[in-house]
Amino acid sequence: MQYQYEQINYQADLPVNIFTQTVERFPYHWHEDTEILLILDGELEIRIDQERYRLESGDIFLVNGNELHFIDSYTDYGKTQVLAMQMDSRYLKNLGIDMEQKRFYLNSRDEKNTPKGMMDDLKYILANMMDLIINKKSHYQLKMKKWLLELAVILLEHFEVQHRTDDAQPDHDKRLLEILKYMNKNCMKAGLSLQDIADAFTLNPQYLSRYFKAKVGVSFKKKLDNMRLNKSLVALQTTDQTVTEIALQYGFPDSKAYYRVFKEVIGATPKEFRDAFKVEVENNIAKDYLSINSSESLANLFKYLQRERNNQEVYKQKSRSVMVDLAQSKRPIYHTFTNLLTFGYAPLALRNDFNLQLTQIQKEIGFKYVRFHGIFADQLHVYNENADGSYYFNFNNINVILDNLLEANVKPFIEIGFMPKELASTEHKIFVWEAYVSPPKQMERWKELMEAFVRHLINRYGLDEIRTWYFEFWNEPEVPFFWRGTKEEFFTLFAETHKSIKSIDSKIKLGGFSSINFVKYQSWIDDFHRFTAKKDIDLDFFTFHVYNLSRNPNFEPQAHKKTSVDDIQSVTDFKSIMIGDEQNLTSNIDSVLEKSNAFHKDTKEVWITEWNGNSDSKDLLHDTCYMAAFIAKTAIENFEKVNGMGYWTFTDLFEEFSQEMSPFHGGFGLMTYNGVKKAGYHAFYFLSQLGNELIAKREDMIVTKRGEDYQIIIYNYSHPNYLYRSFDYSQLSQESRYSVFDDEKVQAFQVTLNGMNGDYRIKKQYVNREQGSSYDSWVDIGAPIDLDDETVGYLKGKAEPGIKIEDINANQSYTLITELQPHEIQFIEFKKRY
Repeated sequence: MQYQYEQINYQADLPVNIFTQTVERFPYHWHEDTEILLILDGELEIRIDQERYRLESGDIFLVNGNELHFIDSYTDYGKTQVLAMQMDSRYLKNLGIDMEQKRFYLNSRDEKNTPKGMMDDLKYILANMMDLIINKKSHYQLKMKKWLLELAVILLEHFEVQHRTDDAQPDHDKRLLEILKYMNKNCMKAGLSLQDIADAFTLNPQYLSRYFKAKVGVSFKKKLDNMRLNKSLVALQTTDQTVTEIALQYGFPDSKAYYRVFKEVIGATPKEFRDAFKVEVENNIAKDYLSINSSESLANLFKYLQRERNNQEVYKQKSRSVMVDLAQSKRPIYHTFTNLLTFGYAPLALRNDFNLQLTQIQKEIGFKYVRFHGIFADQLHVYNENADGSYYFNFNNINVILDNLLEANVKPFIEIGFMPKELASTEHKIFVWEAYVSPPKQMERWKELMEAFVRHLINRYGLDEIRTWYFEFWNEPEVPFFWRGTKEEFFTLFAETHKSIKSIDSKIKLGGFSSINFVKYQSWIDDFHRFTAKKDIDLDFFTFHVYNLSRNPNFEPQAHKKTSVDDIQSVTDFKSIMIGDEQNLTSNIDSVLEKSNAFHKDTKEVWITEWNGNSDSKDLLHDTCYMAAFIAKTAIENFEKVNGMGYWTFTDLFEEFSQEMSPFHGGFGLMTYNGVKKAGYHAFYFLSQLGNELIAKREDMIVTKRGEDYQIIIYNYSHPNYLYRSFDYSQLSQESRYSVFDDEKVQAFQVTLNGMNGDYRIKKQYVNREQGSSYDSWVDIGAPIDLDDETVGYLKGKAEPGIKIEDINANQSYTLITELQPHEIQFIEFKKRY
């Protein structure tokens, strides 16, 4: 029988080693410390000496320290997901708990000895440990020790058994254990010999040889070869190194010796083994016994936290006191946060349900402009070619779209793009509705289309009206998704389009390019600046997109692996990107504004034509109360920097990707596809009710004035944890979406308004998980996927904010006392009474 010693390395000041792993087969081995295994998905067999234990998903098993064990998966290779938790016996021994002198029997399949309630407690502890480690929560080292001690108490009270009298494992010989450790540490050194070991332990080589064979059952040479072989398997499975390179790296004298040992132990050649058991590597982490934290296994693990999430008390912060002088000098403010509305696809405006939603949001909030993709989408039949090669333009469907927008009292902010299929020079396209992203095959036809389109608009709506519209050229051309020509081809296309439109009327506003702030695309900005200077072209306005994305500091690109644009299905596929911290989005806006100055010869308009916390259209947080606080925070911090901020998007009627069935599937929209308001909708409503004079901006608050009335928005913002920000959504589920917030707190405010006199009616509107959040109400009724009209009506009622009204008399000042739940937003209006 072959077996190996496994060294466990603990992080400093952390007496626990915990990770998830995919298991296929792991040979007999042992380690000094106790290990607990939780099967997350699949089936496996654990052998302890001659005993065999079959485990399934949800089972827990304990392997004692210095206990030989063998693991074998009964699921398809790489599919059995296991959590392993190893505890440092030295740390526990310092606390008076000598785990090395104790034995435990923990096997959840043995129902007689493992009550279900106790198993739930253990799973809960393990899930909390992993949550602490991954998200590096505050004081996580101390909290890990707390959980370890709680787990140790459970083991001692419920699972300790007496030592077996027939134990005869090799680890009982302390000297042998030290020898094996030494061999394990040094076996990769070429030329390591029996004499070296004997010298290290002051032993006679002949005696050591006989002693080793008697205790271990195999010769020193065979054991050394097996250690080297075991260590080499990972390299053989996960790298492209040659067999010879691997043999030399792991201490074999040459490839022939490696082949011989491999065939003898494994029963196959190294090549045959590699072909059969090649392991995929992601970000330098192999999916084998020691691979860390797959999102699938974490999702199965974190469901055990739900007991905590559903019953925990939220921490209450100390009340914050804020002083506001209502008599201080004020400045006018402009509601740029309601200057721009967005949706994803022009033909949606032909739909009745879309226009009902648009009419509602315009009636209640009232945006000035609306931006969208696909003004020349093939579904609108704008550009058409006949069989004889002739072509014509048809603007009938565009007329209906623009009429519907104007009827809803919102002006078009027209994105010029993408390319009609029959005019495109390549087959490259994006989105379900097939937006073609190439240069035109004939530039003259594109110019004719531009001129015909603009002349048609002027003739239909009047020149004065068209001069109030915005025409934005293209969408994120620096991203390969959205432009498949060269940089030079794009600049040329813009110059020709600019010439065509400006030749009709120089006062029509043309700008672009909806660039997104990834550092590597800065060259586009610099090169375009040089191009426009040479051509004497200037943008009438500059547009950009900003999502809360940043560079992943832990990403290390693999030179041998290149990902094609066609392979990317979601922003979550970009391993080099993660969601930024609490200040990142505002910092990105400031950075782009600084860089964009090069575009302008004079001070001109700057618009954010898309913004959101995440550019993933299936992020489940989009439906939650978190978005209300996020929208309020971002808008209040940035609205004075730009001419407009277009939150992406106002509705879940969205056709860039396949439509999700669930009404709360994480879509971008402020409203579900069946017209139910989400919590984020109310953030824009509250913002729209602010006054036209700014009195004060404080952390988490804004105070404004209109006439004799005052308005306050307060929000209680929490930022999501590291795991979520790494695009790992394993802590999220359809019915549980707040588990990614580590610092949720109830926040009380005392806002003293100095200079307030007279009678006022205070009207407080608020949105939190109990009031104004349709998602949370949907969960409360069972999270049904299919909603009938009666249920939709119920959710629409539950989606409205809570309201409290109070009449007060102020004498020189008034102190407002209010409390906000996590992610809550409040709009508090003081209306003068006469």
